[in-house]
Amino acid sequence: MRPVRSGDVINEYALPGDAVFPEGITEDPDGVTFYVSSARQGTIFRCRSDRAEAEVWQPAGAEGRTRALGMAVDGHGRLLVCGWETGFLFAYDTATGELLARLHFGGKLNDVCVAGGYAYVTDSGHPTVWRIAAGERIGEPEAWLDLTAYGEDADANPFLNGIIPVAGGEYLLVAAQGTGNLWRISTTTAQAEPVDMSFTLYADGMVRAGDVVYACDNDDDNFYLTAFTLDADFRKAELAGRWARPFDETPTTAGLVGGRLLLVNSQFANASPGAPFTVSAIEPPL
Repeated sequence: MRPVRSGDVINEYALPGDAVFPEGITEDPDGVTFYVSSARQGTIFRCRSDRAEAEVWQPAGAEGRTRALGMAVDGHGRLLVCGWETGFLFAYDTATGELLARLHFGGKLNDVCVAGGYAYVTDSGHPTVWRIAAGERIGEPEAWLDLTAYGEDADANPFLNGIIPVAGGEYLLVAAQGTGNLWRISTTTAQAEPVDMSFTLYADGMVRAGDVVYACDNDDDNFYLTAFTLDADFRKAELAGRWARPFDETPTTAGLVGGRLLLVNSQFANASPGAPFTVSAIEPPL
């Protein structure tokens, strides 16, 4: 295991509101702007890495967006937002804030990534990865891949969560937080296989920084930032580092802006949650 830096917080970004409970984060291609979602209210915040406080970009509850979790910006400047148990995926124009689409999938939409002209969405209610075309126009939802066909146990509450593209979008890594599985999925063949891991991983959100994947690694009692690397064909993962995060902060996911990791502090496990709700910036430990 490589030596690490402390992971001390360099900066914190405040999210206005008394009951935000933030959950998701994604970066804008400009390398400065990022978006944060509210799991309890559906608010979408927009922030810049050079400013201390975020702004309310999409107000709570608008367009039926009462919940908001994972997000991604696609190649056409659209912010895609998972609506959790509402079953909706929302698409907004990042330049104007206009709602461009509201698609009903069903299920519990948790996280989303973009690869090869498609957006892929995890469903925490059933171990399914959904897909929509994300070209000039947004396509209709397709229940693209059911992981029970590859051995995921639907009765064990797999709770699909984080999803990221690797190898230029040739593969997806999908975390089943409930069972501790990490799936390697080919976007070409729609075939899945579990990644071989010699360590436990209950991954919530994930982000890739160079050759390292950082995951908010959360079980019922512990909250970690876990780092791992993968072999050349993404079939085997090796633990690279693991650092405890403050229990009351309950980080749910991470982004990468300006070379820094941004950790979303949900406060879900905090016995006395309250403002200020924040996003913490740290130097990547590896």
